[in-house]
Amino acid sequence: MAFVEELRTGNFSLYGQWLALLSGVLLIVLGSVTFLAHVIFSILAIIFGVVCIIIEIPLLMKLFPTGPAFDRAFGGLKNHWWRFVAYLVFAIVMWASLAKGGGILAIGAVTVTMAAGCYLIAAVKKQSKITTTMLGGTGVQSHYFDTRNAVPV
Repeated sequence: MAFVEELRTGNFSLYGQWLALLSGVLLIVLGSVTFLAHVIFSILAIIFGVVCIIIEIPLLMKLFPTGPAFDRAFGGLKNHWWRFVAYLVFAIVMWASLAKGGGILAIGAVTVTMAAGCYLIAAVKKQSKITTTMLGGTGVQSHYFDTRNAVPV
């Protein structure tokens, strides 16, 4: 399924996944760029970015074996509410960086806030967890096609 078709589904968990991936990349890049000026917030931004990417790409979770400690720490993030809370915490920390002069890190704060908002909407609407097929996820095909006959529903 193409990217545009996935965006037409109206499933906010899919939107949250894309925004969280964008946030992960931005946090890593912006954390690297501002490293010398804002060491603590830059390190946190890089850590948050890596966590966003690991959480949101299902293929990475399949490639790298995890232990029980990792599963306890991040296993709950399969739920929309837990992802909302995690990204909200990331956003609060990144917004706090503005108080210390980390202006450009606000870009990452905005995207993480938007990802948290999407997961909140998905949780409130009780939408099913859907991940993009482009990154090894479940995709949205099951909502549009009868898998027994591959005929549009």
